[in-house]
Amino acid sequence: MTRSAAQNLTAGGRLANSKRLVLWSVVLVQVCFIACIWLLQSNHNQLQLQSTSNNNRLELEMGRVHFVHQARHAKKSLASSHCQRSENINRYQQDFFQMKIDRMNRSADYAMPAYMDMDMDLAATLWCYSEGTLNETRQGRNSVDYLLAQPQCLCASGWHGRDCGQPEIIWRALMTHSRASRRGGNEAPLKLHEASSTSLKRLYYILNIGAWEHINMELLELQLRTLIKVVDTFLIYYYVRDSKDRLKRRTLERQLDAIPIPSYLVYQCEEGQNPGNCSGAAAYSYFRHQLWARCGLQMQPTDLLLYGNGETVYAPAAVKYLKYFATDVLPLRFRLKHNVYGFYWQHPQLARLDGVISSLVHLHNAQMDPQRLERQATYTLGDLNHFGGWSCELCMPPEQIVQMLTAKETGNSPNIRMPNETRSSRIDADYIQKLIGTGILLDGHTMLLRLRQQSEKYYAPPTALLYSSQFGQLLVNLYDTNALDDVQEDED
Repeated sequence: MTRSAAQNLTAGGRLANSKRLVLWSVVLVQVCFIACIWLLQSNHNQLQLQSTSNNNRLELEMGRVHFVHQARHAKKSLASSHCQRSENINRYQQDFFQMKIDRMNRSADYAMPAYMDMDMDLAATLWCYSEGTLNETRQGRNSVDYLLAQPQCLCASGWHGRDCGQPEIIWRALMTHSRASRRGGNEAPLKLHEASSTSLKRLYYILNIGAWEHINMELLELQLRTLIKVVDTFLIYYYVRDSKDRLKRRTLERQLDAIPIPSYLVYQCEEGQNPGNCSGAAAYSYFRHQLWARCGLQMQPTDLLLYGNGETVYAPAAVKYLKYFATDVLPLRFRLKHNVYGFYWQHPQLARLDGVISSLVHLHNAQMDPQRLERQATYTLGDLNHFGGWSCELCMPPEQIVQMLTAKETGNSPNIRMPNETRSSRIDADYIQKLIGTGILLDGHTMLLRLRQQSEKYYAPPTALLYSSQFGQLLVNLYDTNALDDVQEDED
């Protein structure tokens, strides 16, 4: 009996242990199953994230902004987006047209020799410059004997040459320098050739707009719009007090993109610690390097370089002529019409010499410095009655003029006259408005010459007149009641 009870107890203990083992096994299997599910879900999420990342990367590379790539190549993408034009901005086929000559339009009483037919075939077509030619289908005139004189295009007023591609200012400059060269035996400043589609060179424009605080955005836009169809690549550079200030650069780039300019670079330099960083030589070195590194363009010795400041607006016709017809250009200064406050006032000295244009090959003699090249220039483009552009001095709002005078600490300068002799006298916007309205320079006694658009040939750049509503502050004296009355009469 006792032995039977012991055996029953032993069997019961084994059964209980077996049940516990089975239960723990089930729990362990469940835990492993849950862990497997968790691992599978985790791997699935990682794969999904990786797939999404790859898809986003593919989409970004196909046209959207690639933030990693942009952070790695921020400078490159910033500049390369402004190098949109790889070919020359001017097109021979667009600026010239082929004029047909009527070979049968011959004088009735003149017998045409048979042996002249071949020569006439050679002159059956003539390329004319569109801007300087009156019409595109002129027939040969009876008053011209094509056996004795070459046919030529019918030029508009102010244009010269067989193809009417020579503007008045170039024509006068060539005559002036030709006489001077014959008298003194000097080298001619221009070496010319016939325009063709295979000999067109590039034009680069380095524009020094000065300190950021003194930039007149309205005048800057006029400078760029005037030459936007002539210049291949612009370099706009300016000075700042702190080179780490990126906001000014972004503001300027938004302004440039709104014009828009096909190809440009911006150079921001700090003037305080190292003025050499803002020199013309430093700007040109930066320009040449960035053209090759970011735009894939290499300057050629025959290319043209134009250098100017924030007050100069150059005549596009003269500059474009040099691109088409000049094989070599010695450094040429521009005789500019000297305007003050706006194009409605002219300085008594009438003109000033400023800026320079030259073939790049001559920049080596100036130690690769456009400013030195400007000082070395001995030839001039323009005369007393014909200008190569406009120089607009103090063409900015009165508040900005006051700010400029305060920054330069010129309140006690002999060239600046205070409103009165009292110790508390100061120059403010109201005082500048009176000077602008009456046409008096900052010295307080120099009287400016009043100009009117109706009677002045070189009143303002054609671009300013074309977009008069946009550049109205440069065309109309807002502080002269007489000028406003004239404008009101014209509108009536």
